[in-house]
Amino acid sequence: MFSRILSLIRHTAIYGTGDLLGRAVAVVLVPIYARHLTLADNGVISLAFAITGFSAVFYSLGLNPALIRILSNTQEPLEKQKAFSSAYWTLLGVGLCLSTLIYLNAHTCAQSILNNIEHTHIFYYISGILLLDTLSEPFFTLCRVQKRSTRYTLVRLVQYTLQLGLTAYLIAIKGQGPEAVFQANLLSSLFAFVVISPVGLTALRLTFQNTALRDLLSFGLPFVPSAISVLVINLSDRFLIQYFLGVEALGIYGITYKLGLPMFFIIKAFRAAWAPAVLDSDDHVQTSQMCARITTYYAVIGSFLCLILATFSHECIVLIAGSNAQDYLVGKQVIPLVALAFFFYGLYVIITAGVYIHGKANALPAIVGAGAILNILLNVFLLPKFGFVAAAWSTLVAYIVMVVLLYLFVRQFYPVPYEFARLGKIAIAGTIVYIATSDTLSDTSSEGTVARLIFLLGYPLILWGWQVVEPKELKQLAVGLFKA
Repeated sequence: MFSRILSLIRHTAIYGTGDLLGRAVAVVLVPIYARHLTLADNGVISLAFAITGFSAVFYSLGLNPALIRILSNTQEPLEKQKAFSSAYWTLLGVGLCLSTLIYLNAHTCAQSILNNIEHTHIFYYISGILLLDTLSEPFFTLCRVQKRSTRYTLVRLVQYTLQLGLTAYLIAIKGQGPEAVFQANLLSSLFAFVVISPVGLTALRLTFQNTALRDLLSFGLPFVPSAISVLVINLSDRFLIQYFLGVEALGIYGITYKLGLPMFFIIKAFRAAWAPAVLDSDDHVQTSQMCARITTYYAVIGSFLCLILATFSHECIVLIAGSNAQDYLVGKQVIPLVALAFFFYGLYVIITAGVYIHGKANALPAIVGAGAILNILLNVFLLPKFGFVAAAWSTLVAYIVMVVLLYLFVRQFYPVPYEFARLGKIAIAGTIVYIATSDTLSDTSSEGTVARLIFLLGYPLILWGWQVVEPKELKQLAVGLFKA
């Protein structure tokens, strides 16, 4: 079991180099957005990315998670080629149709969604971005299944570095507006497609099999409403904030929300390695034990990151916004709430192990849908009264509900021996440290900052004193990773 945990950690770290550091473009660019764009411009960017996120689900049809499952469980090379090719040609056809529709209706989209026809070019760029990403993703999925994480990482790293450099140049040097963000995104997506395409040539053939596609869709389609529901939880608040509070309030929320994303980046890298890791063995007992141990390790690391973001949210905003910091400090409560929400999303991802192993994805739409409906209701009732901070609270509550519902469902057919005693200690330690630092959060002096840092360092000391992670485990992890 421990060797599988080490393998998962290594692949997560490698994926993280590309995805974590790559997706960190969203955070690295925040100072440029905050310093060089207006609040309204940032609101437009948030809305346009929300549209992109929702649209991507309809392009994918849930075929990428289905490919992971089919390609991991199928040993016959010819069957793998048929499944991969059938999925890819389907994605190509759907992508061309949808992107054509977006391109032809770009003017209408800009007027009805962004309330400004001057942003028509944003939708031209979005149509290309969505098509290129849709055609690239199966090749990245193939890398994940084959555990070619180094190739995956290098392409992602260069892709996002290119996106970062182009966006910074176009906005900070050339003085362009929100359109520059999507222009840079289009060029970096084109680069990724061209470079990763050779990976798929080993599996892609001029063949199409209805049976293979039907098997893929039977597993993958339930992920579509689930993915839409997750996006509702993550992105619907953008539209509701604009409706209730205006585009400038959305600009503040969009910037502070991005500062809570480091937690999401870690989960995304972990998720890339998680499904292949739970499917690479037929020993379900050992896999369930691995899930339990990974949950404990994840809770330790995730809780600490949430505490860091909560403790230094004020300093983060001052650092990224500079002279415009006062415009964004009103949203500093958003940062820890978003981080904690994504912490629970990470628990949700871990619990999906049983869904992948037993192929019971049909229940996911109801579970995630319940979280999405709750999220919308909370936003509608709370946003007008409490402002955009209510959107962060709504996201957190929705993810907690999803975790509870998924846990209750999965344990019926895939019981996992979670280490509740250790998880309880982690929760208590995190609560103690947060309460200790909360009284100094408003003290921005050097003394207050040092005091918060001291309290924060108390978290690992408490865990060490309570032996949440035993010295033997630490030694095994250190030795195993060092040998790798």
